[in-house]
Amino acid sequence: MQSRKITAALIVTLGMTMAGSAAAAGPDAPVFGGWRNLHSASGAEPVLRNQPFAILPREVAKGERFAILDRENKQVVCCLVVDSERLDAIALETRYRLPGVWIADLLGNEDYNRRHGDPHVFAMKREGELVDHVFSQDGGGYSDLGGLLLPAGAALEESGSIKLGATRYRLQAQSQRFADDNGALDRYTLQPPAPAAPVVVEVPYSTY
Repeated sequence: MQSRKITAALIVTLGMTMAGSAAAAGPDAPVFGGWRNLHSASGAEPVLRNQPFAILPREVAKGERFAILDRENKQVVCCLVVDSERLDAIALETRYRLPGVWIADLLGNEDYNRRHGDPHVFAMKREGELVDHVFSQDGGGYSDLGGLLLPAGAALEESGSIKLGATRYRLQAQSQRFADDNGALDRYTLQPPAPAAPVVVEVPYSTY
């Protein structure tokens, strides 16, 4: 099921052009990131299904709330809530029994970390509207598998921009296949008003 959805996702083109790399953000800057909805490897006991994980650029406190972007339904839905300490590869393998390709999706690789820094991974739990939210599968939709993670107060405007407080971020998104055809990478670029640097979030979907 997971592999079928991801294969369908490869033919979907989400966005327009890619902006430049994000500059390092200060400690008070809003936190944008990615998230993945995963399950344990085949044969793992106990079986873990539909467990969301956040991929963030820095440490956040347990209990911090985020919203997700549902691309197909064109809405921001709250909430995913941080439900663990920062997780490393050992915890993802032994506690959650994730397959290696998805651990790599969450933690990145040498090339990713060189460009984006060391990702901070957390297990999340669903609260509020997101608990019963229904994602669309029309046109190969796959927002239920993951995507862009936003601060809990963010809103999606009719123009497609993300508004957070008084700041408006022009959103661009792009999907591309992996070179080996075993997955895809979604790249989200959030451009605040000039001269502020864009925020770039990359979310990989490896097939398994």
